[in-house]
Amino acid sequence: MLTAEPVGLSSNYEVRDEDGRRVGDVRLSTWFARGEIRAGEVTYRVRRDATFFREIALFGPDGVAAHAVPLRAFSRAFAVRFGDRNFVLRSPAAWFREIRLLEQDQVIGTAVPEGVWSGRAQFDLPPTLPIELRLFVVWLALLAWRRVGGSPSFTGAFQVAPWRG
Repeated sequence: MLTAEPVGLSSNYEVRDEDGRRVGDVRLSTWFARGEIRAGEVTYRVRRDATFFREIALFGPDGVAAHAVPLRAFSRAFAVRFGDRNFVLRSPAAWFREIRLLEQDQVIGTAVPEGVWSGRAQFDLPPTLPIELRLFVVWLALLAWRRVGGSPSFTGAFQVAPWRG
């Protein structure tokens, strides 16, 4: 379990594990799909790939580490490729704030805002996934929530899945 918490009023988030240890930082740019992920001492850049405008790429010290492509324009759903593994990150329904991570049509992780007024979000992602991939999923979920309202705390017409409380 990871928790992303905003730092002040910025688009920077500290990400901590279930023991409260800081495992990384996620920064969303205020312009387009850009940002930065820091996992330990390693910094990754996130930006649109120049070769395919819609594709969002995670660039690490060894080149491209992961790709994400929106499934539809302005959607909260992404096809994610990391090495030879493929995932889908999407909400179960348009009115739910929960976002699920699927691999081969099986839910393997979830992302849920902590509450109505909190900017924090909980990410239940398999610890077997590399930390840079888990932080990229956090970044993508934060981007998706921003697209529909600014932050994980904004609810508008959207709700957390009722079984999540």
